[in-house]
Amino acid sequence: MPEELKADQKSEDFENDTAAVFETPVAKESDKVGLPPGTLMYVDDDGKDDQTLKEKSTIRVIQYNESEYTEKTIQNADDIKALNQTDKTTWIHVSGLWDVENVIKIGEIFQINSLVLEDILNMEQRPKTEDYENYLFTIIKQIRFDGEIKEIKDSQVSIVTFEKVVLSFCEDEPHIFDSVTDRLKKKGKMIKYGTDYLTYAMIDMIVDHYLYVVEFFDEWLDNVEKRIIKNPDKEGAEEINQIRHELSSFKKEVWPVITITEKMEKSESSLIKKPTRILFRDVFDHVVRITDSIENDHEILTGVYDLYTTGISNRLNDTMRILTVISTIFIPLTFIAGIYGMNFTNMPELYWEYGYYACLALMAVILVGMLLFFRNKKWI
Repeated sequence: MPEELKADQKSEDFENDTAAVFETPVAKESDKVGLPPGTLMYVDDDGKDDQTLKEKSTIRVIQYNESEYTEKTIQNADDIKALNQTDKTTWIHVSGLWDVENVIKIGEIFQINSLVLEDILNMEQRPKTEDYENYLFTIIKQIRFDGEIKEIKDSQVSIVTFEKVVLSFCEDEPHIFDSVTDRLKKKGKMIKYGTDYLTYAMIDMIVDHYLYVVEFFDEWLDNVEKRIIKNPDKEGAEEINQIRHELSSFKKEVWPVITITEKMEKSESSLIKKPTRILFRDVFDHVVRITDSIENDHEILTGVYDLYTTGISNRLNDTMRILTVISTIFIPLTFIAGIYGMNFTNMPELYWEYGYYACLALMAVILVGMLLFFRNKKWI
């Protein structure tokens, strides 16, 4: 192993850092209140079953150069020390961060700052990238759209890039980067490049998946708009609010990626070579386009909400118009019935043999006449 990666060369600073404790395998962010910086615990506000998930923790090690590709799965982080990394690019992917001890061991082997390890174990981190002395640290969110419950699902991915080694940490998806490993297995041009290109490939794959989420939102908005035009109901209003909430969540995770890719493009770190910086510029363009799509969907959503309120208002106006027509029709009828209900003795028609029928006929004529008038005015 390279000198900077040997476990027996721990610096005094790192020993002080890792003196921080971890309390429980799974915690919420509020559980860390009052604890010192660098306290290592797995933080996930979803409250998952830590023991079940810990059993799923895996460490996949991929090593490659222009002539060779190897891949294997190990269970204990201590096995990493035995890896021969002199002439190969090494990619270590850790899936399932509930096994905090494995993460701590990896941190010791590669001399990773305890504050970085703390961020890796905290699933509520904001996407970001930081340049340390001998490695780059990046956090980005893998996002998918659950079509059944119509909800954004995100999974935090942390990437630590050294000169010859890349470490990637993911919550619960061991095969998240299968498309990248497939490219390595085919021994295309990707296998000729270093860790900076591998880091680019992972970030690019995650950003490309954002496009699928954008397509889901576009289709969802289109369906809601068509339904609201036909029938603006209460369910439509609830769905509009749901779309607004999920769009805001999506934007919150995507927006910082603009800063990440911009920093990578303009980075002065020796770990990112000039050809790779140009590739990050392309990823930057993709993210900007995606955020533009999100903003556009927000504008469409505002229009859909206006359409909903207009539909509700029109429906209310229709109801009020019908009630007004009914009230207007009954005003003269009530007037006639009120007159002949006074029962004065000197009312000539009161003792007329056909008075009752004549009164009903007069009411019918007035009713028909008013209906024809309203229809001619296109009020009904």
